[in-house]
Amino acid sequence: MSYRIECIPNVSTADPAILERIAAAIEATEGVTLHFVDPGKSANRTVFTYLGPAVQVFKATETLFEIALAHIDMREHKGVHPRMGAVDVCPFVLLDDHKFEEDLIGRTRAFAKRISTKHNLAIYGYEQLADRPEHTNLAAVRKGEYEGLVARFNTGDLPDFGPQSFDRSVELQGATALSVRPLMVAYNVNLKGGTLEERLIAAKSIAKIIRERDGGMPGVKAIGWYLPDLELVQVSCNLTEPAKAGVCEVFAKVQILAEEMDFKAPSSELIGCIPQSQFRSMGPEELGFGELKSFDQKRILNL
Repeated sequence: MSYRIECIPNVSTADPAILERIAAAIEATEGVTLHFVDPGKSANRTVFTYLGPAVQVFKATETLFEIALAHIDMREHKGVHPRMGAVDVCPFVLLDDHKFEEDLIGRTRAFAKRISTKHNLAIYGYEQLADRPEHTNLAAVRKGEYEGLVARFNTGDLPDFGPQSFDRSVELQGATALSVRPLMVAYNVNLKGGTLEERLIAAKSIAKIIRERDGGMPGVKAIGWYLPDLELVQVSCNLTEPAKAGVCEVFAKVQILAEEMDFKAPSSELIGCIPQSQFRSMGPEELGFGELKSFDQKRILNL
């Protein structure tokens, strides 16, 4: 069956040489369009966004794994973003009719089995690939991060694919969270005002108010963090139900909360790409896209 999917792998490096090799391999895959490469220095992490026919996207992703696993040593990795593996997260998103969903899940399971066998890679399924209810949520899958993997293996929280004991491969590569999931928007709001310590406290407070698990906005996952390379405090969000709470709604809410705490939220940052349908009440300029990183039409998906 022929249908379009999007892949948004997050690799645990911001090394330009590695990123260039991965980007070149993706662009060389027939039918696949690389929309954006989004490195973060403080996170030491990069998000790739590409789409195309399912078979070709899986082919490009297999090459991404080969390059990343050959060049990233998790024993040396440091960064401000939660992570547990060289290819930390790798979600596949269906862009065409829902009738293809079961086929995509089946293909993704086959892909996970092939990659885990080829590279002796530990893979945990999450969202629609989760075999255990407690692994549906990505945050639960990545709890303890890379440093907690030894304890997870020892207590029997084993990967769904790949090695079932903590060996040298896991030590070097960490583990990957792999999924089929609905469209999500990764999005950060920038805070200004006060001292650094005060801003960070405010960002964490705002994150707690807006995130769904604490009674906030539907589908919003949020944390407050500091990016040393940019000397910037952000409310960092994953919007998992963007049709209900998207960038416009979250930006407006954070601005209100920030003002109540005597701070400002003048701009925001998009990670990766965004559906055109997200610009319901504000456009890219009003949201402050482009202040930190370039923003152009290639990052807007016709969805």
